[in-house]
Amino acid sequence: MSEITGPNEALPPAIQLNEPPRIPPPVLDPPLLSAPILRPVPFEDLEAFPSFWSRVGEMFRMVFRNPFELFDRVPVTEGLGAPWRFLLLLSIPIFLIMALVFFLLGMGVMLAALEQVGKGDSKALVAVIPLILGVILLLMPLFTFLGMVIGGALNHFFLWMWGGLKPGVGASQSIRAYGYASAFIQIGGLIPYLGILLQLAGLVVIGMGLARMHKTDTWRGVCAVLTPIFLLCCCGLVAAISIPVLIAATRH
Repeated sequence: MSEITGPNEALPPAIQLNEPPRIPPPVLDPPLLSAPILRPVPFEDLEAFPSFWSRVGEMFRMVFRNPFELFDRVPVTEGLGAPWRFLLLLSIPIFLIMALVFFLLGMGVMLAALEQVGKGDSKALVAVIPLILGVILLLMPLFTFLGMVIGGALNHFFLWMWGGLKPGVGASQSIRAYGYASAFIQIGGLIPYLGILLQLAGLVVIGMGLARMHKTDTWRGVCAVLTPIFLLCCCGLVAAISIPVLIAATRH
């Protein structure tokens, strides 16, 4: 006999055919935080600072607020013209001081020449000395550019010797950073008594900034900028010892 369910008994669950399999929802990775986009150094950021003096003022504000931000922004753009112009701008006080020194030296030389030579020779000497001093003053912008290039290239070279160079930042960026930073350092060097200390501290800051720009150890950058000074001191010490010895040997 077949079993017949009563009115109060639960019916068996219905079986659903061809039920699609349940697929778990995909696990999405968290969105990557994009690195902040750096703008160029204020002196080259014409879009944010259209006025010339506003760019200069923002350079001073940035350096006094966070000097290492300068080294973060330098690789955003290329070219040596902008750092050279900024270096020339901050070199104007030094140019004026050197012009005054040259003028005083020239006057002293001319007065001494007037006392020792005849009138005909003195006229030629008086005409030549201002010409020489004027040529030196005209060549000072060129000397400033050469100093920026040589100083930045030496820092880059010694940073390579200390094993601190990283791919992606070339020698031109090291020169650009040195040009901007040395412009501020030379202004600090004009302060009486504290100038030398400020320049040494500025070199240490340049080394730390180059290490940050090249993503390397800080001590490597500091050693890179101090190595040329150490070598110059060694050469001066050797010269100070050897020259009197050679002079004494020639006399005997």
